[in-house]
Amino acid sequence: MGVLRIVGFALVVVLVIAGLDYYQQDKKRADTLSASGYIDTIKERFALFNEELDAEQIERDRKQRWRAGSEPYAPKSGEDWVRRAIVDRDYTRDAREGVLQNGISEAARPLAKQVAVQKVQQLAEKLDRTSWVYENGTHTIWLQVSLKEDARSNTLTGNIVRSVDTLGQSGADYAPFAIVGGVAYFQFKQNKYSVITVNDRSFWSMVTAGITELDAPVEFDIYKGTLGLGQEVRMQLYSNAPPHEVRKFLAKLDYDGMNALLRKPVPGVSNDRTTNLETEEELAIEMAGLRGEFMKLRAELARLRLDNINGLWLVANTLAAQYGLPGDTFDLTANKIKSADDLIQVGYRTGLTSLLDGEVQKADAEGGNMFGRLFASFKGGDNPQEASSKGGGFLDGLKSMFQNSETAQAPEVRVNKGGAGLVSKCATKDAFKTCTLTDG
Repeated sequence: MGVLRIVGFALVVVLVIAGLDYYQQDKKRADTLSASGYIDTIKERFALFNEELDAEQIERDRKQRWRAGSEPYAPKSGEDWVRRAIVDRDYTRDAREGVLQNGISEAARPLAKQVAVQKVQQLAEKLDRTSWVYENGTHTIWLQVSLKEDARSNTLTGNIVRSVDTLGQSGADYAPFAIVGGVAYFQFKQNKYSVITVNDRSFWSMVTAGITELDAPVEFDIYKGTLGLGQEVRMQLYSNAPPHEVRKFLAKLDYDGMNALLRKPVPGVSNDRTTNLETEEELAIEMAGLRGEFMKLRAELARLRLDNINGLWLVANTLAAQYGLPGDTFDLTANKIKSADDLIQVGYRTGLTSLLDGEVQKADAEGGNMFGRLFASFKGGDNPQEASSKGGGFLDGLKSMFQNSETAQAPEVRVNKGGAGLVSKCATKDAFKTCTLTDG
């Protein structure tokens, strides 16, 4: 008898819940919801729930691949190239026997060489996780594929990092080299202000297990490419192979796999992507200019957020982190300056798609403003072209765009055709130089 009561109570509960759910679903429709229609809504909601579960699983898989590193996407050993680690050769030879210690006194030289060897060992062990050496008996290629996570836009440190991303030295140190897999690569070009440094030579000696010769001509070139914006996959190469061999080697990277590592994959990046060889240099410059525009936009917005930090909300974020909550739980500006991460990512990818599809030239010829149209569309304006032409300067436009204002107008932001204003920043760290293209 007790079992029947429990079953009856459970049945009543199920019927009540079903009735309430039916009532809620019926309120969403203009006409009366039939029994079959209600069953269809259940199926649709279950399907949506399963899609959400699938999306969560896909994101977990992506994070796992990101944590695993870049090794699966670098070329394996084959008929053309044999892959090895830096530490597989006598990579400390130059530190022990090279000429870089000759200027040190006899008394200090033994200790100086010991310090140099330790420094090279630490560098090689660090690079061994993200880089590989390829040899074919005649030439050598050192490839590094590093994964860079984006700085958070709602933390103090993250905004500081973003605000200085575009700061650097003036000078076009890198020239367009090729577009491979939809990624623009650039080659370091020496000029009277920027040359291959002694540290670069020493690093090449470490890679090749050779001895640095300061008076000999430089026998290697430096190349680099970047996939993504903020969250990035960065490729850097040192090689003494001819340019056409370097290009063939770059085509062996798994661009589809690297692109899938990003939270927001970049359109047009794929191993099947081909470009017109006659125009790829100009396209590479435009791609770098586009990236520089959005890097500058991120930096300006970060500085705007830093100028409007709310001290109480900053303390709240600090306390949240101490108690196990995310360090960016609360908006640093108390919602005064809106975050535009998604807008920037969508805008960058939209502009990149237009470049790759050859639409930018057409837009310029028609007097269009791609960024103005894009930003105005996010603001919901009826006349995007008119909205993009209003405003009083770059920073004022940013303030009006991202502050809480219903009457704000989208700022006018233009791409520098032909790479006008494109510069790079270079810094020597450890044993090699790193340069980043920006728009200054």
